[in-house]
Amino acid sequence: MKFPPQWMNCLWLMLPLLIWNMVLGPRLTDPRITSDANSPKWLLIAENMLRMLIFALPLLIPLRVESPVQKIGLVGYIAGTLIYFSSWLPLWLAPHSAWSNSAIGLLVPRITPLLPFLGVALIGVSWSYGVMALLFVLMHTWHGLQ
Repeated sequence: MKFPPQWMNCLWLMLPLLIWNMVLGPRLTDPRITSDANSPKWLLIAENMLRMLIFALPLLIPLRVESPVQKIGLVGYIAGTLIYFSSWLPLWLAPHSAWSNSAIGLLVPRITPLLPFLGVALIGVSWSYGVMALLFVLMHTWHGLQ
């Protein structure tokens, strides 16, 4: 079965990240991770607008892995996704550990999404997507520091 070209886009690569966050995100209940109380409204708005762009724009990025750069992007996406998923594990499995209570331990799940996003940017040879992904992760991390 061959899909029409418009169906072969990088949105498929966003689905594991979306499902992970929607299904497992609510299991993170630590207020240091979930609270928006100390974040300025403009930061929350900017972060959410960039989040929407980062997850919607892959619909416009063709999913082709032909060139060496695109192959590196696919490897980066797969490795980055696995690193991102594993960054959540200490927060669930050992929430009272030194790692889970350190600033870096709390921020790693906010920083590591950049890896699969950059993989998508390389697959689509889209530097503008890579820049927007970096801006989103910066806002997302800044929000985590609030």
